[in-house]
Amino acid sequence: MTATQERRRQERVEKAAEYCVAVLNEGWTAVVSERAAEYVTEETWDKLFNRRRRRRCKRLAQMAAAILTGKKMLHDLVGAIAAWLAALLGGDRIVQTFARQLASNIPLPPDAKMVAAARGLQVTGVLLCLVNGDDLTRCQCFIDLALEEAKTQVKKILLAAMEDWIALAQFPAKPAVAAQGAYGSSGR
Repeated sequence: MTATQERRRQERVEKAAEYCVAVLNEGWTAVVSERAAEYVTEETWDKLFNRRRRRRCKRLAQMAAAILTGKKMLHDLVGAIAAWLAALLGGDRIVQTFARQLASNIPLPPDAKMVAAARGLQVTGVLLCLVNGDDLTRCQCFIDLALEEAKTQVKKILLAAMEDWIALAQFPAKPAVAAQGAYGSSGR
């Protein structure tokens, strides 16, 4: 990555942080903690927030990216099977291509759960960084969101985290990001 590209990425993260900072107050932290606690045991939540919190954001970011990439891979597999079946049944190349694309792009039953889980991991990483008093522009989970989404969309995700976390399923990764994996590009 060139210095210019890196500078643009950093500027994008900083602008998103400035745009979202008003949302990320103590009230947000408390409400999001309550929402997350609805889905994990108190023991797990407490362990997540004790020792080694600083490294956990990076690991949460990695897991979120892996889930979003896995979702894409699952769709690709379903598409490949559909194309294979079309070929087996005598379909020509265009029929096979159509079957692959159609099957790859129709939402699957686990899609919403995978997206909600990935977004929940990212929101939890942001929460960890805030609790640590870390600079938001150094939070890998926030960085991944800011680089993937427009700043207005990042703010919507952060606000949705204050509601039932099932609502996080409304924010799937953009296809290009999920295909390459959102994590790993910035090295933070």
